[in-house]
Amino acid sequence: MNAVQSLTSWADAHHPKWLDVLRILLGVVLFMKGLSFIVDKEMTQHILHENNFDFISVLLLHYVIIFQMAHSVLIAIGLITRIAIAAQIPIVLGAVILIATTGSFAPLDSDLWLAVILLFLLVFFFIYGPGPLSVDGALKRRRGTDADASAAA
Repeated sequence: MNAVQSLTSWADAHHPKWLDVLRILLGVVLFMKGLSFIVDKEMTQHILHENNFDFISVLLLHYVIIFQMAHSVLIAIGLITRIAIAAQIPIVLGAVILIATTGSFAPLDSDLWLAVILLFLLVFFFIYGPGPLSVDGALKRRRGTDADASAAA
């Protein structure tokens, strides 16, 4: 646990602002991907029929879409970021596995590349943290100033 804490404190001290922009974009892309499943009903039905999903799987798919969209907003604003990312990793990993096993993989025109990049970014931000331009960062700074004020008093 000490190694994780030291890695976390190092990442907090060395967090450029462009990584916060990348985290926000990650949240937006995940949200848009979830929204695309809702808007593009033909694609969602094609995936369901192609993989012989039953009624429980259809309900699970809708739950996952809503879950993904809610957590992507949390990632974008940087609120409970590591928890939201931990919830997203199995969803995106499932997408990677589903895309790779359906045989619809075309090297240049594929959602597999997007899913792999999103998975890599999720793991990266799970380790690296939300950064200073986030609600988590603002709360951490506020706790630090509150602790400094109480120590001075």
